[in-house]
Amino acid sequence: MSLKILFEDEYFLAAEKPAGLPSQPTVDKRRPDFFTQLKKQLREERGADFYLGLHHRLDRDTSGVMIFTKNKIANEPLAEMFKKHLIQKTYLCLTALKKCPDQWEVKNHLAEVRDPVLKKIKMKSVRSGGDKAHTLFRKLKTFKKGLLIEAKPLSGRMHQIRVHLAEAGLGIFGDDIYPSPKTPAAPRLMLHALRLEFTHPFSNEPIMIESPLPADLKEMEKTLS
Repeated sequence: MSLKILFEDEYFLAAEKPAGLPSQPTVDKRRPDFFTQLKKQLREERGADFYLGLHHRLDRDTSGVMIFTKNKIANEPLAEMFKKHLIQKTYLCLTALKKCPDQWEVKNHLAEVRDPVLKKIKMKSVRSGGDKAHTLFRKLKTFKKGLLIEAKPLSGRMHQIRVHLAEAGLGIFGDDIYPSPKTPAAPRLMLHALRLEFTHPFSNEPIMIESPLPADLKEMEKTLS
């Protein structure tokens, strides 16, 4: 499987992460991951060990844009941009069908809890404690059996978009951790990291990197129509 490069300059490289691959190496060293496969592909194509700095991640079943540093000079600026939320992230997702505003936002606090049934750590909104979480949502399309929603997280909590939608009754198709009652099965989590936007820390140029909607989400749209 050839991984698609979406953007590259002297300092940064962005590539399209497919669904089903963890972003980075896991405890199971035999398990393939996106970061390792991308480094291997670049090394084979360019004939040298290729430096990649990892600064963020996507959930295993989320597809879309990931950006890396190409040298150590770029590490601190990129880390600082992520820390200060200077990189605007835009996601698309297919959700359960429910009446909702054309635009809305969720601001609350999220905390980790252990699900006794799934035996996994998950996130939940809490009235006190936890970490601040803020997401902007926009309804893009209404299908007969679901919605296409744009999400822009303004904070970086684990599973933030998934929790905010699920707790509003708008569970993302294929989400087995945060399902809604009317969320049908799907081949995978129907969540895609569509776009990253930021001001380049070295050139001050505006940068926008997009990953086209993948085939499985397009196919799911047809199913919902």
